[in-house]
Amino acid sequence: MAARTPVDSDLFWHLAAGEQTLQTGHPALSDTFSYTRAGAAWINHSWLGEVVLAWTYRVGGWVGLSFLVAFLAAFSLLMVYWMMSGPPLWRAFLIVLIAAVSAPVWSPRPQLFTLICLAMAWSLVRKFRGAVEKRLFLLPLLFMGWSNLHGGYSLGFILLGCQILGMGFDLFLRRQDAPSLRSIRQWSLWSAVSGLAVLINPNGLNTWKIPFQTVGVQVLQQAIPEWASPDFHATFQQPFLLMLAGLLLAFGLSGRRVEGGGLAVTVAFTTLALMARRNFGPFAIVTGPLLAEYGWLVLERLEAEGSPFLKRLANLRGTGETARPRLILDASILGMLALACLAKGFAVSQPEQMTRALQAAYPVKAVAWIRENQPPGRLFNEYAWGGYIIWALPEYPVFVDGRTDLYGDEIIGEWLQVVNQEKGWMDLVERYQIRLMLISADSQLTFHLKNCGWRLAYQDDVASVLVRQEQGFR
Repeated sequence: MAARTPVDSDLFWHLAAGEQTLQTGHPALSDTFSYTRAGAAWINHSWLGEVVLAWTYRVGGWVGLSFLVAFLAAFSLLMVYWMMSGPPLWRAFLIVLIAAVSAPVWSPRPQLFTLICLAMAWSLVRKFRGAVEKRLFLLPLLFMGWSNLHGGYSLGFILLGCQILGMGFDLFLRRQDAPSLRSIRQWSLWSAVSGLAVLINPNGLNTWKIPFQTVGVQVLQQAIPEWASPDFHATFQQPFLLMLAGLLLAFGLSGRRVEGGGLAVTVAFTTLALMARRNFGPFAIVTGPLLAEYGWLVLERLEAEGSPFLKRLANLRGTGETARPRLILDASILGMLALACLAKGFAVSQPEQMTRALQAAYPVKAVAWIRENQPPGRLFNEYAWGGYIIWALPEYPVFVDGRTDLYGDEIIGEWLQVVNQEKGWMDLVERYQIRLMLISADSQLTFHLKNCGWRLAYQDDVASVLVRQEQGFR
């Protein structure tokens, strides 16, 4: 499922930044890709993840990136599988559902490292919850690596905060299995140490600005689809509803009181997923083990009550015996699946497939025209194409790209002002001395620019290139 054509609007600027780090030997911490933020400090929270992507592309090209995405996505689900309770077939059934929920965020970007690190943090929480454990020193080590791979480490602190809050809630209610006050203090201490470990990072203290800068960009939900709230009319977003409904039913019918940490995590990550669909993956990672645990309790309860539908439930548990013919069959199936994975991984990343995918989503031919003709002046570009232009046309700095935390409301708002031809948009064109436009072929901006003395120099089904003619411009 995760082996797919490695195309994503943010992939390209991640590749460019990672390649710059490989060439210079130090992370890119100031902007060199745009003219709107040229020279400004850039909190590059994914510098190490970018290095992994760039090195993979160097060594394996598009095929390497395709297999990297597949491996990271599958490994995150393997971590979830290890955390689950219940027999293998039950867990395997739920893994398919979790994969369907997570699949929209499986793209060649550093955020895949967040899925793995979140699963690791959750496995530590579930293994040692309520216990006084010396092995909690692993938490700071995990967060130190996480903060260099991707800025999603903030989800880990939400996870730890929910766990501590849930432990305190259980202690307050004096539940039989409630943790001790000493255990809560220990979890709080190691969480604080993990917060300090995050600072072992080229960005230093600025690392902690990332979560607040990103959330503080008000136009995210308006201009960027992955930050928008879910649209459940879209089929690919409906598995989230199915999983959430199953989780709530499992909590209600299991016959066991939900422990405080699990309840707090469910509320927090459900809220995050309902605010932005990019959080579907983290939601699936943390609630999957809970659905397995409480869902299996429901099935056992129904079996005990004599439900005809579950008379064969024992078959799911297995006998623990493995005959030689079964091992041969399992090995054969595994071999066929491995071959299918290899075949798909190569098929979706062949040059012909990549060319079709890139030409369908990005201004490949328009960029080639600009590279050949070299029209002078600053370039104004579509937001979704900024990363591709950084990678494919580095000699032309962009107006904006996917680094929302760098541009903030100011620049993204100005980009929207020009794109929507809002009051004062011509003044912005003048102020930034824009002489070249690379915009969508169906953009209404083309009509207005032609009326203002701009010349349509190139156009295809995807993009239009307009060049400013000084005479007659008004």
